[in-house]
Amino acid sequence: MPKPSDHLNGKKLVSRRTQFSSCDACRQARVACDASKNGYQPGETQWYGSCSRCLVKNQGCTFEWIKDTKVDSSQRHRFPLAARDSFIHWEPPSPDIKPNECESSTTVEGMTYWPKTNDTPMTSCIESKSRTSPSSISNAQSADILVSQWSHRIFHGGFSTIFGRWIGRNGCPLVYDPSSEAVIPPIKLFTKLDTLLDDQLHYLKQNNAAEPSNLGSERNYEIDRSLDLAIKSYTARWLPIIAQNNSLDIRTYAEVSRNYWRASRKDMLRVINRVSYRSVLTLYLFGQTPVPLGISDDEELDGLTGVVCTQVALLQLQQLRGRLRSCQFNGSKVSGWSDATTRAAPSAKLTPMLVDLENRAYWAAVTWDTSNSVTLNFNSTLSTGLKGACLEPAWVLTRGFLVDLFNPRAKEWCRGGFEVADDIAAQVISAAGICRLYVWRTIASVKEALREGVNEDSVLFAWRALLDGLDIFETIIRPILRRCAENLHLLSQVNRLNWYETLLHYYLGILILVDAVEAARRSDLLLQLPEIKLEAETEYFNILKFGLENTYSVHPPEDGSSDLEDIINTSFIAIDPYPHHMVASVQLMSKTVRRKYNQGDITCNEYARLSSILLEALEQLPQTSKSVCLARDSLQLSLQPRLST
Repeated sequence: MPKPSDHLNGKKLVSRRTQFSSCDACRQARVACDASKNGYQPGETQWYGSCSRCLVKNQGCTFEWIKDTKVDSSQRHRFPLAARDSFIHWEPPSPDIKPNECESSTTVEGMTYWPKTNDTPMTSCIESKSRTSPSSISNAQSADILVSQWSHRIFHGGFSTIFGRWIGRNGCPLVYDPSSEAVIPPIKLFTKLDTLLDDQLHYLKQNNAAEPSNLGSERNYEIDRSLDLAIKSYTARWLPIIAQNNSLDIRTYAEVSRNYWRASRKDMLRVINRVSYRSVLTLYLFGQTPVPLGISDDEELDGLTGVVCTQVALLQLQQLRGRLRSCQFNGSKVSGWSDATTRAAPSAKLTPMLVDLENRAYWAAVTWDTSNSVTLNFNSTLSTGLKGACLEPAWVLTRGFLVDLFNPRAKEWCRGGFEVADDIAAQVISAAGICRLYVWRTIASVKEALREGVNEDSVLFAWRALLDGLDIFETIIRPILRRCAENLHLLSQVNRLNWYETLLHYYLGILILVDAVEAARRSDLLLQLPEIKLEAETEYFNILKFGLENTYSVHPPEDGSSDLEDIINTSFIAIDPYPHHMVASVQLMSKTVRRKYNQGDITCNEYARLSSILLEALEQLPQTSKSVCLARDSLQLSLQPRLST
């Protein structure tokens, strides 16, 4: 019988469920707390990490309120004991995944449990002890914590550092500002752009109905949260490097990668609708995140793909660039910059800083777009295609930078002799990266001409532009780049990694070009590339060996949050922020080596030696990536019958 006190005005009182996954700050602000996904165990009163909101404030989470809370014993029996004692706080699986498809769902006493909490928007999965031992659960949790602690360090040491140079002082031909930073971290760039854009668009809303005061801050919190999740999903593949002295096996690493990938892919549906520069970066990072090992083909097809997210990122950037210049409208709303608004708020105009940063962001998007055109056979989103490398302003400026600005400087260096110090080497390698991208743009134009079946004049126009780009690289870039190569051991690890990335991508472009021309059966064009083709095939292995033999160091988090105190040392190939380019280049070179062997150009021993180098490179790449494992297994399978004869 219920007690009279259990009823009030004829309504039954239900005891409120108490959650133990929110920190004091989030609980007081009455917002969702994601401390549990960063390694916090619900009910724990002492924890030295931070949720996303506390991390922004540069403070640790506290849980003082839990100490004074008496837990209702009935809550402890909401789930069976076997399930209650085995919580794992991951990013959620997609809700459209059936329970038997989620490795973290559990059937206990004939029922499948999908517990939810009020303090976190994520669904926590439960694993049964009958399927997973306590030790493996602890391993999975510790791996998840390592990703949370090290993700930004790995991101900064790899992608952010290399790409930051491509859009920094020496790497962006669209901006000439000697006083700008040599390395501009992409997070800093895109966040600053959002801030400046919000300041400008604030004038457009002055005459509109007042919005809730916390609407902008809440939206920014969600955008930052999605970006942080995308970074963790992007860097989770390098977990084996982080835990190289740990006894965790590949299954644990793959499980963590799968959960972050699933959560990030689900979140992309919201990111697509939050148009901002940070959303552009978020979408691109997910586009660069490989499908983890263990994701079935059906699950991979049942949702957004990385390619789609990258294309949406390019479209969002175009939309953002036009937001302050003209009205934008669709079936539901009209937004933008109008003459009337400009007259009403003359101070809200495009500032030199905003234009400068927008140009850098546009160059970043041009880099992504060109890469997609070359490697994925896409028509360019930001260029007109066949004549894009010759007539469009961005590419005219690029060629002008190489020929008119960098070439005289390079000749002066070579004429008078120079010491290859880090600052000069950074300028040389950055110029080589600009030229590499220019050559890639011309390769994309040639591929499009051959693919679309245009008239011969258009094919030859694109081909002449390609030959011009190759000539610029050989006559302007090659001599001074060779001087840098003689003193590579004296350069910083960042310059050496950037040198490795630049030349690897350049030779990959040549291999892709040769493959496309051969597929089109244009032997007349192929006859014009014998020296460049031979050089690419030879130098590629030198670059590969350089990447295998050189070591890159990643320092632990400065806040001391990680249990790992040692510096992580790994090869350039292992830390390569673009491992999919390595996979593509290995596959193309494997094809070339097999052809040479079948034609009798190389011996069996030479074939085995070259193939072993390719295989070693694939084995250095993150083994939780589905594409890496497929390429590795395919190469191993192709070697067996040949080496046994």
